[in-house]
Amino acid sequence: MKLSRADKIKAEELAEKYGIPLEEVKKIIVAPYDFIRKTTSKLEFPDGLSREEFDKMKTNFMIPALAKMHASYFLYNEIQKKKNKK
Repeated sequence: MKLSRADKIKAEELAEKYGIPLEEVKKIIVAPYDFIRKTTSKLEFPDGLSREEFDKMKTNFMIPALAKMHASYFLYNEIQKKKNKK
């Protein structure tokens, strides 16, 4: 994950303030996103899941001060429709 210009500036400020190497600060910033990416890439949603089956598989991620990220059944159905058109 690439940091935006503003994030790079903030990372430099934090590194200087706390005496932490800049690369370590960058790793701290991207760690939650890397975890979510790795975890969600392991999930496999088989075709034709019912709502109940989907809800059992679903994984939610809460990133404080940002958002709760989740997989939606609506989006799953839309992806299934596109797959079945092919």
